[in-house]
Amino acid sequence: MEKIYLGPLEDLPYARKRLNKLKISDFLRPIRELRPQTKSLPSKTRVTDLLRDGFGDKPLFYCLIAEVHNHQKPSGKVTVGFAMYYFTYDPWIGKLLYLEDFYVIQAYQSLGIGAEMLKRLSQIAIRSQCNCMHFLAVIWNQASIDYYTRRGALDLYSEEGWHLFRFNREELMDMAGEE
Repeated sequence: MEKIYLGPLEDLPYARKRLNKLKISDFLRPIRELRPQTKSLPSKTRVTDLLRDGFGDKPLFYCLIAEVHNHQKPSGKVTVGFAMYYFTYDPWIGKLLYLEDFYVIQAYQSLGIGAEMLKRLSQIAIRSQCNCMHFLAVIWNQASIDYYTRRGALDLYSEEGWHLFRFNREELMDMAGEE
């Protein structure tokens, strides 16, 4: 297995610094591969939104980037996976890490990269005083559901009956009374 590089855990801002040096196309590579598999609404997020929201003075999210050595690239590394996360709070649970997106490109799956990234995310959550990690998995992606449950994740719909809801921008505008 090729070595993956996620940056030093002791320096949590590292990922942000590293992403600033990455070409945005390298960062977007796994996101673009993931998109057709999600069968979701078209993305409304632009590259400028990602840069502003993730790399400004007050980032709304953080990322782990998995890279492997590739001597054909000028940098010597190629991005093969990412995990996008942020911190939130629940009055019954306390602080938690919310894993927004997590993906390893297909050619590098089943090599332990995802497991290493989950390990790193768990370490970040513990060191950040989080009580748990939340994330979503689409119902038709049984491979992902099996992957997470083998590692001890609970399906909150099955266990607690929670449904996920969303208000899109149009509904938000209606409720806000704005046009």
